[in-house]
Amino acid sequence: MSEPRNVLLIFTDQHRLSAVGAYGPTPCRTPHIDRLAREGVRFDNAYTTCQVCSPARATIMTGQYPHAHGINANVHNLGCSVHELEDRPSLLSRRLEAAGYGLGYSGKWHLGTDRTTTFGGSNRPSLPRNVGFEGQNFPGHGGGGFHYPEYQQYLAARGFEHAVKKWAEPTVQIRAAGELAGPIESTVPYFLAENSIALMESFKTRGKPFFLWHNFWGPHVPCYATKEFVDLYRGVEIPTWPNYEWPSRMIPGPHQIRIHPKHEHLSWADWATMLRYYYAFTSMIDSQIGRMLDYLDASGLAKDTVVIFTADHGETMGSHGGLTDKGWHHFEETNHIPFIVRFPDGSHKGQVISAFVSLADVYPTIVDIANGEWEPGAVHGESLLPLIEGKAENWRESVVMEFGGVVNVVSTQRTIRHGALKYGLNCCCEDELYDLAADPHETRNLVNHPDYRDAANDLRRRLSDWMERTADPVRGLCDRAIAYYRAGTVGRV
Repeated sequence: MSEPRNVLLIFTDQHRLSAVGAYGPTPCRTPHIDRLAREGVRFDNAYTTCQVCSPARATIMTGQYPHAHGINANVHNLGCSVHELEDRPSLLSRRLEAAGYGLGYSGKWHLGTDRTTTFGGSNRPSLPRNVGFEGQNFPGHGGGGFHYPEYQQYLAARGFEHAVKKWAEPTVQIRAAGELAGPIESTVPYFLAENSIALMESFKTRGKPFFLWHNFWGPHVPCYATKEFVDLYRGVEIPTWPNYEWPSRMIPGPHQIRIHPKHEHLSWADWATMLRYYYAFTSMIDSQIGRMLDYLDASGLAKDTVVIFTADHGETMGSHGGLTDKGWHHFEETNHIPFIVRFPDGSHKGQVISAFVSLADVYPTIVDIANGEWEPGAVHGESLLPLIEGKAENWRESVVMEFGGVVNVVSTQRTIRHGALKYGLNCCCEDELYDLAADPHETRNLVNHPDYRDAANDLRRRLSDWMERTADPVRGLCDRAIAYYRAGTVGRV
């Protein structure tokens, strides 16, 4: 058994693949994330478990899908069964604590608050320090992190303030975005990196292996960036999304709830400006990832630290006919996520893996790196180490995502990707089937196409089998879909 290694998990929020240079041509500049990809393993088919913040984050802590861990919507929203992450020995933090690790936390939590649940029940308040971490301890979502007393104190001690310049662009301000008045040192991403660097230095001084979970509030809106990063994208051409002209209003389905209310009055120029700020925010975050990597190098910790970079889910930003935010559809923009692992000894440098991996794999992978223990039957993910080393047997052929609603509107959706095909169970209206080989931008629903009848039935069966293995209570609806479509029935009853 190898010596336990430090683990730095860098987690971004609402980060679509077009905002990572390592994943293909893009105007977005992410040199430090790209460095991790060059020096580590890039997973080209990584998927979230749920395209909503709290459920995806709870998967990191439990290794389970939302229907099992119970945080199946954002905490303290309707549709969420568990509003405060329950402390228990099976949590990732407690598994690592049992393996002798120090536990550090920075940034967004969104797995509980400093109060009892507002929706009844007996959930106790849950913050990072309640489940074994030291470091920052921010309740709730945080809305960008600007209003927490710790950040305000940080600013005051350095003579800074958080100020956003008045919107001066010639286009419509589609979502919250803008140029920050202060220097990079006054930003939330810098503040978070400062905390993580201090925690790593503390663990080094104490001679303890550590797990540090670093969580950025971004590039989730509001997309605020300093002048140097906004200027990176001034005048830069932003290519139109290939599915931007998709007739979202004309096609019935749950996605309707996410069409921008002013879609018909917006132009691509409006969206392009918004994307420049989204990319500027991403590049600013990337600069702070670079600071943490530079610290690892300068301190000597790089030779003992595994770095994992991934995100909770993606973002639409006007794709598919003006969709905003996330949720209510099965599309790649919000389900397909970046995922990179760099090893300290340089092994597997530049490796690219196309097998399907899931956000649920983070938990067992980190516990495996730490030589810790977990209960495979209680965890839905698999350690990625055998896959990386070419020793995995019977690796998954499909990957599943789920959705239970967001912003106090409840829904039930399941998505399965198998090969180039993706099936979406909607439980409310016609299901969806996309052939990503023939239609990579998912503009043609083939669920009723006669040439895809057998393929659709195969994916329904695979989804039903997965639901049985993971005790998903929605399985009955999936089995009904199989029966209805076999009988030639369209839609839901």
